[in-house]
Amino acid sequence: MPSTRISHLTKEFDTKIAVNDISFELGEHEFLVLVGPSGCGKTTTLRMLAGLEQASSGDIFFGEKRVNDIRPRDRNVAMVFQDYAVFPHYTVYENIAYGLRSRHAPNALVKERVPKAAKTFRIDHLLGRKPRQLSGGERQRVALARAMVRDAELYLYDEPLANLDAQLRYQAREDIMALHNEKKKPSVYVTHDQSEAMAMGDRIAVMRDGHIVQIGTGAELYERPHSLFVAYFIGTPSINLFDVDIVSENGTLFARHPAFSLEISEANQSALLPYVGRQVKFGVRPEDLHVPRMAPFTVTEFNQLLGVVNVIEPSSTGCAVYLSTLDEKAADYTATLRTRMPASYIGKEVPLAINMAKALFFDLESERSILSP
Repeated sequence: MPSTRISHLTKEFDTKIAVNDISFELGEHEFLVLVGPSGCGKTTTLRMLAGLEQASSGDIFFGEKRVNDIRPRDRNVAMVFQDYAVFPHYTVYENIAYGLRSRHAPNALVKERVPKAAKTFRIDHLLGRKPRQLSGGERQRVALARAMVRDAELYLYDEPLANLDAQLRYQAREDIMALHNEKKKPSVYVTHDQSEAMAMGDRIAVMRDGHIVQIGTGAELYERPHSLFVAYFIGTPSINLFDVDIVSENGTLFARHPAFSLEISEANQSALLPYVGRQVKFGVRPEDLHVPRMAPFTVTEFNQLLGVVNVIEPSSTGCAVYLSTLDEKAADYTATLRTRMPASYIGKEVPLAINMAKALFFDLESERSILSP
């Protein structure tokens, strides 16, 4: 049974529709991430769940209870904001205790929970300090500890890591997941960082222009995107995209480009048969490009792409290689290899084998996936 449900939720600001008829259910212990570009409606959705924004239409249910008209303080929701929202004139102890005291919790409960929460987030030695004496990462942990002392029914996070540097973000992710595992309550997390979403979410809802365009696990969004937008937005580095013509030769379909001719896998032939004689968008993930002699599949002339190497970026697991096709328009693409490519290859032509079983195809007009429902 879902613990939280929103149905046909819409929010309008004058003539602008910020959230447009979205619906989803949140499992009892689920960590759901709302991800999308700036202005897509993520934070507005979160604020409606918290009661900080009134929905223009639609319903919000906590369990079986409709909460649209219930005040924020009476919804029993804990929220962590992007700017941490700590009180500058309070000590760390008083900031953490604020949520409990505002709900008239007994002093004994405050004394029990505040030190425990502070210890969980490694700020128990800072309880007597004011926020101005703390680093950004420490202020963020104060906000998390304040959420932890609450027995909330729903935990909301509005881009809480946006103001932290890269090194602190990884530690803060662990802190947030520790809070989630401690409370075992549903959580909704907002971010524009898709790698953050992939790392944290049980499910991810991708938003665009006020709509949820796809919701699913990280693997589902990555491997079976329903649209060109989701395919491009999810994944680092981004998916490689080419305009190709679908042609039929001797009963076999090929994706033809000025720089290559690729045989479409047997599993995808029937889906692409109606597109013979038409142009589609062909996509291949950077990790599905392989050094031919190391490819985990049979390499032929019809699953290789020849390109010139522009840049090589070494990584802990191999390298990212940035290349260009050899045709007149010289389309750029990226391969992430599990081996190091020497810098001497820069400027040279190299072949890479494509795992066509994992290729993606999209209709040019609708931008919908041809292979996914």
